[in-house]
Amino acid sequence: MVNKLVFAVVNPPLSVIAAATVAGVALSIDSSLPSGSAPSFIFSSGYKSMWTSVLLRYIGRVANSGNFYGKDSFESGKIDEWVDYTQIFTSWSDFETACAYVDSYLLKRTFLVAQDVSIADIALWSALAGNV
Repeated sequence: MVNKLVFAVVNPPLSVIAAATVAGVALSIDSSLPSGSAPSFIFSSGYKSMWTSVLLRYIGRVANSGNFYGKDSFESGKIDEWVDYTQIFTSWSDFETACAYVDSYLLKRTFLVAQDVSIADIALWSALAGNV
């Protein structure tokens, strides 16, 4: 069980906070890390996990709602692809191309993977909001 989400106040991991809220995963928030620190989960056991994509995948796996990390290994793999793809939005030189790709992809569907919101959708929202 996660005890705490820790991060630097200047760079809150919006995707992790939003995913936890949607998934019903309770988090204690601590924004006391120094600037440039990676967001991390501190577990009640004392273990620590860090980096936004890792934290998102953890939330997807423990979510109480729907298929937040896919209903099978294929969907989980597709979600992983999209979570990794969102990193392209940090490169301004690729931003327009990435937006065009996502726009064309979503013309035929409501969600990135399957028929439910997943961590992939939240990661994309956060990337477009400028917080990867």
